[in-house]
Amino acid sequence: MEKNKIVFGHDFLKMLGRTRLRPGGGIMTDWLLDQVQIDKDMQVLEVACNRGDNLIRVYTKYKCKVIGIDNDQVVIDQALENIKLLGLDKEIEVMNIDALKLDFEDETFDLIINEAMLTMLPNEEKAKALKNYHRVLKKGGYLLTHDVAVENESEDIRRQLSKFTNMNVYPLTVENWNKLFIENSFRPFSQRTGRMLLLDRDTIIKDEGPVGAANFYKNAYSEENRDRFVKMLERSKNTKISYVVLASKKED
Repeated sequence: MEKNKIVFGHDFLKMLGRTRLRPGGGIMTDWLLDQVQIDKDMQVLEVACNRGDNLIRVYTKYKCKVIGIDNDQVVIDQALENIKLLGLDKEIEVMNIDALKLDFEDETFDLIINEAMLTMLPNEEKAKALKNYHRVLKKGGYLLTHDVAVENESEDIRRQLSKFTNMNVYPLTVENWNKLFIENSFRPFSQRTGRMLLLDRDTIIKDEGPVGAANFYKNAYSEENRDRFVKMLERSKNTKISYVVLASKKED
């Protein structure tokens, strides 16, 4: 139980069996991908690829060039194992690269996918990451972002969300997310927002399937995990947290 109290929120939920760790659930990731016409000739980069779920889904659907990066070697190893088990290790690349130090040539990618990561960065680092994305995107390239939005950026809300995730986070309002992208030469052209669905039962069933969802709740309400999970549920309900999905286009 003590170990679970210090594990980051997303790692705790992964331990319970949650695989699509997105503020708006997998359905909003799917909606976001539908905002761009992806084809086999495109070069796609996912920043903070985690265990490779999106990489595998994007490649198997579009057969395009896909590269994932993360700065956590543990999840990179998990992604590589998943990709190899599916026989896709020649088609999908995964690398240990920090979003703030993208080691790619200018104008390499047609599309960048970035989910549930920018909130983890202080605002000046958010801007630095976006400048990196802008540099490695081709002219007219796209950025797809899925993240957390808040009603206001008060210290109280930031503190509550940090308790929920068990790590420091720096969420923005929907208005300020848009402003951030525009200030860094991206033009948002499609977006959705709504209440956070990460711990919503129906969303969990859709994301994990009925059997996977049942196993998730079995683990969540086990003796060693129940206290922390219930606290996460309560904080999720009591804190006004939303998801925001934004499709943006690079402007020169």
